[in-house]
Amino acid sequence: MKFLTALFVLILVFNSYPQADLTIDLFLYDSGNPPFGGSIEITFGLDSTATDGIDPHLGESEVPPDACPVFWFPYFCAKFLLPPFVPGFSDTRLDFRFGEIPYTGQKTHMIFFVTNDSIITMEYNLPLGVTLNLSDALGGIFIATLIDSGQVIIPDDLTTGYSMIWMIVDYDNVVPVELTSFAGEQFDNLIYLNWATSSEYNNSGFEILRFTQNDNEWKNIGFVPGFGTTTEPKSYSFTDENVTTGSYKYRLKQIDFDGSFTYSNEIEVEVDFTPKEFVLYQNYPNPFNPSTKIKYSIPKVETHRDASLQMVTLKVYDVLGNEVSTLVNEEKQPGVYEVEFDALNLSSGIYFYQLKARDFISIKKMVLLR
Repeated sequence: MKFLTALFVLILVFNSYPQADLTIDLFLYDSGNPPFGGSIEITFGLDSTATDGIDPHLGESEVPPDACPVFWFPYFCAKFLLPPFVPGFSDTRLDFRFGEIPYTGQKTHMIFFVTNDSIITMEYNLPLGVTLNLSDALGGIFIATLIDSGQVIIPDDLTTGYSMIWMIVDYDNVVPVELTSFAGEQFDNLIYLNWATSSEYNNSGFEILRFTQNDNEWKNIGFVPGFGTTTEPKSYSFTDENVTTGSYKYRLKQIDFDGSFTYSNEIEVEVDFTPKEFVLYQNYPNPFNPSTKIKYSIPKVETHRDASLQMVTLKVYDVLGNEVSTLVNEEKQPGVYEVEFDALNLSSGIYFYQLKARDFISIKKMVLLR
């Protein structure tokens, strides 16, 4: 059995403007059949709270429960190694290194993997401006330069038994989309959503997702285009017009031009359109011929035996006080209502309509003009 050690170096270079957190995933595939083969995801990137040491809050640990010692062979395993680089005792799948903002300089990452004497394939999807160079530092063998997305096969003579890997990554003017605010407010019968970014990279735009108890799922209710790539602060807004009384949750799905996406945090907006008082509105149109609409509102009355239901009548009278039509005569939930009055069989003249609900009575005049 042959054991080789391959070293790949990872160099991170940044511009001087503030850098948002950035996560990059690599997927390693072993062609052996389970349990000897399979796939493993390893994640590295930038985090403003990371240090050069071990960061437990980022998933890094000196001795993780599922460490990857040499005696795993021939099972497939791959982990990042953290200082002091002791194989099998100081490894983790996560490696975020970014101690200050802005950052300029180099960082070194090391991966240890155990294989099943088979071919290892690495699948990658790198942001624009990121270049990943693979090389066997110990043996002096250059393997490949990776950009954009695709797959690369690590040569057979580097994947027999176990290997220790270093990688080299060059970051060139990478500007992730950094969301700085996201809020929502109710105005009249609308909800206004507002959000802002401090910088954007490859930003196609934002899908607006809404969740209600009635829907019981996140639904896409709109799309707002982004500004592509920019280091200038940008502001966005969206109006949700299809709302009623209830609780609404919103989140943003930020989509890159390559189809990748991330979600924002959720916000919640409480909406209450329940009327606060009885109101009988003026009919419209007025004068009318031959029909008109009459709107009225019914509030919630806590002192009532059933605050959710109230007996309501809406009737139309002629100038002599004779009832010519009953438009409403039933119990109603609190809310705003609208009914249509058809005067097709009535003659021109002045008419009155009256709303009665508990102790409330209101009368308004309307004109039928043929």
